[in-house]
Amino acid sequence: MKLKKFKERDNKRIGIIVFTITCILLVSGVILYRTFAIFEVRTNQNVIKGKVGDMGDLEFVFYKDDGIVKEAPKKGEGYSLDTSSSYCVDLLNDKQVSNVNWDYENWSIEIKNVSTTKTKCYLYFKQIYKDSELNGAIPDLGNGRLVPVQIMNNAKPSDVEYINALQNYGGKVIKADITDEWYNYANKQWANAVILKDGVSDNYASGQEIPESDIESYFVWIPRYRYQLKESESTYNNYSDRTSLGVHSNNDSVPNLGLKNPYKIVYETVDSGLSTGTQQNDWLTHPAFVSFHANGMWVGKFETGTTLIENYNVLNSSAIQIKPNTYSWRSIDISHAFYNSYNYLRDLDSHMMKNTEWGAVFYLTYSKYGRCSETECKEVRLNNNGNYITGYSASKDATCGYTASNEECNKYENVKINQDGNYSYNYYNPLSMESSTTGNYSGIYDMSGGAGEFVMGVMQSSLTNRTPTTGINSTTNSGFNGPYSKMDGEKEDGLLMPQSKYYDLYEFGTTEKNYFLGHLGDATKETGPFYTIQYSYGQNLTQSISSYFADMAYFIYSDFPWFLRNGSMSHGSESGISTFMGARGIAGIGNTFRLILTP
Repeated sequence: MKLKKFKERDNKRIGIIVFTITCILLVSGVILYRTFAIFEVRTNQNVIKGKVGDMGDLEFVFYKDDGIVKEAPKKGEGYSLDTSSSYCVDLLNDKQVSNVNWDYENWSIEIKNVSTTKTKCYLYFKQIYKDSELNGAIPDLGNGRLVPVQIMNNAKPSDVEYINALQNYGGKVIKADITDEWYNYANKQWANAVILKDGVSDNYASGQEIPESDIESYFVWIPRYRYQLKESESTYNNYSDRTSLGVHSNNDSVPNLGLKNPYKIVYETVDSGLSTGTQQNDWLTHPAFVSFHANGMWVGKFETGTTLIENYNVLNSSAIQIKPNTYSWRSIDISHAFYNSYNYLRDLDSHMMKNTEWGAVFYLTYSKYGRCSETECKEVRLNNNGNYITGYSASKDATCGYTASNEECNKYENVKINQDGNYSYNYYNPLSMESSTTGNYSGIYDMSGGAGEFVMGVMQSSLTNRTPTTGINSTTNSGFNGPYSKMDGEKEDGLLMPQSKYYDLYEFGTTEKNYFLGHLGDATKETGPFYTIQYSYGQNLTQSISSYFADMAYFIYSDFPWFLRNGSMSHGSESGISTFMGARGIAGIGNTFRLILTP
């Protein structure tokens, strides 16, 4: 027999919470079910717990799909309690008491503010909504830990003049009814969920707004899928020294395969079997889902922010918040970023984003489910907020790369939280949706520009040593224990390197052009062929670039052995989802990280 364990919290509120539990008795080979109730009386002084009685005192009437049934649906049958229709009646006083909630983890009822055990409850269960497009890879709400939501755009075309006047018309968070259509991937509406702050209970009815002040973090569901390879693995290694002159990311002298070549994707589950193709037109189950044996993952909707004011390179996962209009958590090295992510929600296997997990978002974005039609794609626009505030979008596409100054072709500006600038829109302004992976509020933000994002992708320490390196030497490293890549010895006073499923390991290399060392699925070598570009704004700077919207592409090597994605707010057209470069893993003012949940 298992009893619900109650958390010890502030007990100032008077009331009663009733939980049902089920005992399974084996009598003469016959299984009998007997249901009891456990009550908890909250007073100013203490918490009293005890047995109320049997079903004679606490009576339930179960409805499934609007018909009366003998018992509640079993866990895993795909049903949800309709809290807006379910209620209890105090039989002694002949009055309705507050609506009921459902504890999905323990699959039991929660009844608040009941003043008598003579209570009759009417529980209505509905089948949860399942998007048939996903082929079973539906959002996993982690036994109720994640609250399903829809994020609304309240702006109308006639509101444009007000939007430009810095009014906020979008981003309202509404509690979703999971028995109704709350996401639709064919319509580019990705599933969203939030984690509420400690002490905030999910008492919201479906359709009710959840205030921003109650939300700690936002997440977006990336369903498990397989995708079609555009080339054979052996051909994903092209680099050309051809120089391209131009001022625009889509100039004709650099082929832009990302613009005209959407990825083909088919959703699947762990029961579908693995697709393991390596040749052109083969199908490959994306490796990000394979390592966690998952039907999908929840990706932080924004770069990870923090409630801390200073001392950023610390272990304090309780300081994490993933929200719009929030300063990204920067000045933190990779090891501290990882363990803050890892310890955030252990019951949902939280961790820092891997390089292949970044890739999983990339392919979905540049498919018909993200920023593409059947034949053409649109680039995710830059977050050009110079203060590294989440959820912002540039007012127009950059037409040049990094210029070392704030040029007209790449405007970025230090806009304050929740305000628009001359060249930058804040998240609540619907014009910011250009920086979303879907082009609407359901997508993921800050994957182009903002701060550069560390990911868990690392080079091995030498040609022969398959152990991940910590960094180049004793003073310039990630903070993890491990061997160095540029000197003998290893770091022994740092944090432990995690299990291998939490990072992607790459072969040793000595040049930033070893694109062939990339992994299928991580959106590195598959974004080629690669060229050298020279912008014509007079700086005479050259970059190695990907053909995907001219995003910067430098592979990791012994001098820069950790992957950094995204670029930054000042890199203009060189920043983007397909941007990648090497990093040393040290705490930097311009670098941050992103969280993943795999329930």
